[in-house]
Amino acid sequence: MKPTANLFTIGVLAALACAQAPAQQYPSKPVRIVVPFPAGGSFDVTARIVAQRMQLGQNVLVENRPGGGTVIGTEYVARQPGDGYTILSIGPSFTMHHAVRSKVPFDTEKDFKAVAQAMGLNMAIAVNPSLPVKTMKEYLALAKARPGEISYGTSGPGTSHNMLGEALKLAHKVNIVHTPYQGEVPAVTAAVGGHITGVLVNLFSTAPFIKGGRLRALVVTSADRDTLVPDVPTAREAGVPEIEAINWNGYVVHAATPPAVISRLNAEINRVLNTPDVRELLRSQGMIAAPGSVEQFAALLKSDGARYSRIAREAGVRLD
Repeated sequence: MKPTANLFTIGVLAALACAQAPAQQYPSKPVRIVVPFPAGGSFDVTARIVAQRMQLGQNVLVENRPGGGTVIGTEYVARQPGDGYTILSIGPSFTMHHAVRSKVPFDTEKDFKAVAQAMGLNMAIAVNPSLPVKTMKEYLALAKARPGEISYGTSGPGTSHNMLGEALKLAHKVNIVHTPYQGEVPAVTAAVGGHITGVLVNLFSTAPFIKGGRLRALVVTSADRDTLVPDVPTAREAGVPEIEAINWNGYVVHAATPPAVISRLNAEINRVLNTPDVRELLRSQGMIAAPGSVEQFAALLKSDGARYSRIAREAGVRLD
């Protein structure tokens, strides 16, 4: 081999080694999962289950940064370096920021990259037992008879819960009042206390109160009944197919994060989600482990973004 060829080969190998170095060295310090909701909700619980079991050679910490309909936590991660050390926990609300707000300090399509879906979970409409309804048909009839007096709490404005509530209002021409909270736990607490008439949130947060008789479930949003509340009808069974949906949770990182780092995070999250104890732990709390590829999660972000953004436009939902 000629000397020039040797030098060229050495140069190429050196360049490849430099390119691979960040991924090989990652992580060299603790990794954070930022949850843009208060502690105690389903996204927070899932993040802690995953973080405690990830094997990256460094601690994985969970940090709650709630507020602004997830804008505060999302903006925070968008401003962090694209090095894979700050992961954002997201749900469907992430996909519709630009549909419901005229201006946000980030671009969800350009500033972030998909990493992995974590889980899917059913949602439910549940009411305080003092409300004189036992079915969705009775609920909608009461809403028509008492416009503006029936309220539904959600985990925040611009969330999938909010959009399904708006879809219900559009389909049945009822005036039920959206009452957003900074997370599903405070919304459920308000409904149990009678401060609002009911909630449309994740079944995970309502199931203990439904079983204890402190909330009455009217419908689950899934295509099939949920084993946590097997007597509660599905959206189609209850005559409200427009709210049939599965909520989900997953992770994204800054768009500048190296692909090799994203691949490693995806593989490690999937490893955790595929362990039998984690799958059973999530299922016992109304959640379904949903491991998959980066590409599958990116496709979900696109499809749900289109659906919920359309609802937001038709309902005139604006959060400015």
